[in-house]
Amino acid sequence: LNSHPDPVEEGARLEAVGLPEEGRGEDESPATGLLGALGGGKWALTPGSMNGNKIMPNAASVSVCNSPAENAERKAPLNTIVTAKYTPVSFLPLNLYMQFSRLANVYFLIISVLQTGPFDLSPTSRFSTSGPFVAILGLNMLREIWEDRARHRADDEVNNRIVEVVRDTGQLEKVRWADLKLGDVAKVVANNEFPADLVALASSGDQGMCYIDTCNLDGETNLKIRNSLDCTKALMTPQDVSGLQGRFEYEAPNNRLYTFTGKLTMREGEFPVDSENILLRGATLRNTDWVYGQVIFTGPQTKIMMNAQKGRQKRSNIEDTVNVLLFGILAFEFLVVSIATIGMAVWVEDSRSAWYLPYVIDQTSTQTGLGWLTFLILLNNYVPISLYISLEIAKSLQGKMIDWDLELYHPETDTPALTRTTNLNEELGQIQYIFSDKTGTLTQNVMEFRKCFIAGTSYGFGTTEIGEAAAKRGANIGAPDPEAVEAEKNADPEKAQFYRDPAINFNDLRLLQRVKDGHADAATIKDMMRILSVSHTVVPEGDLADPFKIKYQAESPDEGALVLYAKSMGWFFCGKTSTHTNIKAMGVDETYEVLNINKFNSSRKRMSAVVRTPEGKLELYVKGADNVMCERLAPNQPMMGPMLEQLGKYATEGLRTLVLAKRELTQEQWEEWDKVHKAATTALEDRDGALEKAAEEIEKEMMIVGATAIEDKLQVGVPDAIATLAKAGVKIWVLTGDKQETAENIGFACQLLRDDMTLEYINGEDDASVKNQLGVALGKHQALWGTETEHLALIITGKALLTIMDDVTMTADLLKFARMCKAVIACRVSPDQKRQIVTMVRMGVKPQPMTLSIGDGANDVPMIMEAHVGVGISGNEGMQAVRSADYAIAQFRFLKRLMLVHGRNNYRRVAVMILYSLYKQIFMVTTLFFYNIYCGWSGTATYSSWILSGYNVFYTSLPIIFFGFLEQDVSPETAMANPQLYIPGQKKLNFNFTMLFVWMANGFVHCIIVFFIPTLAFGANGFDDLGTYGTCMMNAIVVTVNLRLVLEENHISYLSHFIVALSIFAFYAWALILQSLWPTLSFEDYSGVAVRAMQNPLYFAVLILTFVAMSAVDVCFFYAHRMYYPNPTYVLQEIDRGYRKSIDTHGAGHEATPQELESNVVIAEATNK
Repeated sequence: LNSHPDPVEEGARLEAVGLPEEGRGEDESPATGLLGALGGGKWALTPGSMNGNKIMPNAASVSVCNSPAENAERKAPLNTIVTAKYTPVSFLPLNLYMQFSRLANVYFLIISVLQTGPFDLSPTSRFSTSGPFVAILGLNMLREIWEDRARHRADDEVNNRIVEVVRDTGQLEKVRWADLKLGDVAKVVANNEFPADLVALASSGDQGMCYIDTCNLDGETNLKIRNSLDCTKALMTPQDVSGLQGRFEYEAPNNRLYTFTGKLTMREGEFPVDSENILLRGATLRNTDWVYGQVIFTGPQTKIMMNAQKGRQKRSNIEDTVNVLLFGILAFEFLVVSIATIGMAVWVEDSRSAWYLPYVIDQTSTQTGLGWLTFLILLNNYVPISLYISLEIAKSLQGKMIDWDLELYHPETDTPALTRTTNLNEELGQIQYIFSDKTGTLTQNVMEFRKCFIAGTSYGFGTTEIGEAAAKRGANIGAPDPEAVEAEKNADPEKAQFYRDPAINFNDLRLLQRVKDGHADAATIKDMMRILSVSHTVVPEGDLADPFKIKYQAESPDEGALVLYAKSMGWFFCGKTSTHTNIKAMGVDETYEVLNINKFNSSRKRMSAVVRTPEGKLELYVKGADNVMCERLAPNQPMMGPMLEQLGKYATEGLRTLVLAKRELTQEQWEEWDKVHKAATTALEDRDGALEKAAEEIEKEMMIVGATAIEDKLQVGVPDAIATLAKAGVKIWVLTGDKQETAENIGFACQLLRDDMTLEYINGEDDASVKNQLGVALGKHQALWGTETEHLALIITGKALLTIMDDVTMTADLLKFARMCKAVIACRVSPDQKRQIVTMVRMGVKPQPMTLSIGDGANDVPMIMEAHVGVGISGNEGMQAVRSADYAIAQFRFLKRLMLVHGRNNYRRVAVMILYSLYKQIFMVTTLFFYNIYCGWSGTATYSSWILSGYNVFYTSLPIIFFGFLEQDVSPETAMANPQLYIPGQKKLNFNFTMLFVWMANGFVHCIIVFFIPTLAFGANGFDDLGTYGTCMMNAIVVTVNLRLVLEENHISYLSHFIVALSIFAFYAWALILQSLWPTLSFEDYSGVAVRAMQNPLYFAVLILTFVAMSAVDVCFFYAHRMYYPNPTYVLQEIDRGYRKSIDTHGAGHEATPQELESNVVIAEATNK
């Protein structure tokens, strides 16, 4: 946290166009301040761990051309891919290690050893605990085998694929992918994946170019261009390739998909190798017949496999609480065991004179002490043996319920929801802070060109939804231009565009007409169109001669929109090679030689290209964000003021803006700079830094060409989703790279900001002003310190965050103020600053809140991985966010249902599962303790060992698992219409020590009833048959435990009825089977017991009486709680079920109006609070 991470190494691939996109904010700062203060101890994080980069220990890598012996000395790993968790050899030890990393399993292992060992301490069968324990371990193993089998099949399919390799004889040989070695030259043909990470040597494409599809790597479906090395692109046959002599030196294996540093050393000299020459495993060759590539990374060292390694492990807070709770249960059990042991010792001393108890007379203190272990074995089931496996099964099915929810399916893109991490399902029901990206998350990321500014004139008519909303609020959008008002009367897209494109609604005739008429601005307009059509990374597909049949593949929607707009205006980009770009300018063919490209990255926020124009001029074309472009423009340009004013108006309309500029170079200037640039491209150390410095030398003294404005519309349902989540008590922070004005207006448009809110700004340009703004904001709202208000919002810039995050006191003050706000918008922030903000809230707010980050791009990965729960949007920026997330959805609006329905239900389900599991163990096991009061603390079990063993496995396991994924206390529609029902999860009202006490008390009350009614009933009638007595008591426990869950259920279905009935039936079936197994098997202690017990005339009478008594307690409790202490959930449940009577007019006999019902909900909610 205390270093400046390289923005290229953030694990975030940003578009190759200089746009003010999310994550393209101010340069990252060293995250000292509060984050540094919180960085010690368990939270200590290194820069590498935060940005996800993994670099292997060797300093450099080497691959020698056509020298298998030298390459073998490198001992590179095999090209075999292993994604499976287990092998036949490692399965048993690794799976057992994982299972015994849980405290409960270690505990039951110790009990099983004591029970089955030669100690003769067990009061029950030697296998009454170890049997169910082994069954549960085996069930978990079967589940792991089932999941891992699919991985093994996929690995075998990939490793056995075939690829052709060039041998030193000049012949091609077919080998398996798994047999490919470092230094081999592979020939990959069209529509096949690359078998390893390769350097492109030559291809069938023009000038050694090839097209690749990286969908398997990052989810992007657009084609990308890769170039063969200039020094090898002429090697067109296997014989040519086999004669290549040289040595590749390059970076160590790492997980950075979009950067590469290396060089090829030959007798002719050294040649740079960068990401444009690399063909990554997992990518697919498209629109190119073949390509030769030399293997540089194999198997686990390939970038796709380096990225497959897991990031930060996330654990549910409920799971952590359960682990602590188990320690408490163990302490309670040890206390009960100690009480029983003391009881034994006292009873033994009092009974030594009893002549009919000869074994007591000789009992030593050591034997009495060993009684502690006897009672430990007898009462070991206080710890629920099936809790973990039940939770795992239920959570897996909860994940499937999310995946199968048709309300979360997006038909336009055929995208369902995806659960990638099931152990966080209940966290979705406790979220307090949401950190959201903007572009592609709140907006559609479908760009439409709207307006542009050229030579003092703004072209394009109309406004956006955001602009209309801003005008209603009274925002300053400027007076209408009289010339534009007059021109709009003649608006016609057919005449305004050279090549009419239905996807573009630009209808301003003036721009094209001024070019045709030779207007004074015509030259500047042509310059703008040249920059848009020449300086980009777009790949053309289709008929390159027909502007109506061509399709552009762009790495970002912005860049595609710009090139498409240039085409519609007559500057038709129709093809490119590695060194030239071809366009048709209003029907005239033009070829531009591309001499140098300075790529976009998150710190530069711009891209540029040096080109030689058809006129022979050397020109630098640049486009980028206005905040970095303006400081690099030549001074005293008359267009600067009007352009900045117009950019402000565009931002008010929510448009995304770019500034375009150019610089004319002399041959001498370019040649001198080109030497610096070439030296940077071959640098093996800090090549990216060297390239940035080289770009800085030439990107200056530029002349303004113009500015563009693109609209990215809000997604459907975003305002409603944000408003609903806000009512659910969730604080929403939007973290974006956009301009402040754009971000603010988007905030109003999506109802994150409201007119009744007080907006505070922290956007100073220097340290002093930032500190002053923060101090003023805190002082103005001093009365609200420590509280949360609905009417305060904060807007802060990335530049201000640089200052604040460097100071402990200022960071703490920012957090203090931000906690008072209902909404926060951070604009111009970088990916690392997004992560820092999430970290600040996670670690700084006490008690620690549940946080959720949602985004759609690779630049959102750091914050997605940092939050408790990460949600990825399957959008237009690839799949890296989805692959790093815990859950994936197609639209932001689905987050409302994901949290308010699935999250809320899962939180309640998991809470009840844990509490119920503890309740049923307390209920049953305590009867064993009570029985020993009557049998001289001898450690005798009330039940047959195998009847006892079936309790957790057969009689009570299934209903709670089905409850764990089917239960819902109100309908999904009611849950979303009443978001305040989400608040109990945030306050942890369903799982806390109060709820634990209630359930435990319930268990003890039931235990007293189930023990003493049969004891008194059978005792009063002189029955002393332990088998009948124990079977009746266990029968009552099984029936009550299962039907107690029915009382807890609100979503009663035929399936839940069937499972409860099946579980109760399982008790009778198991009892009847056991009693008939002797003498075939050694179950002589239960031979004939079940039939004899059920034939006893008291059996079913006592069973019914006991069950009714226990159920009466529960029914009375539920009735009293609902009638006299109602909460919003109870009221809405009754509305769901059709009961419309008002809760505050008991017996009034009138039907409540909708207004009364709404009032009742509010009253009940207030009562609950």
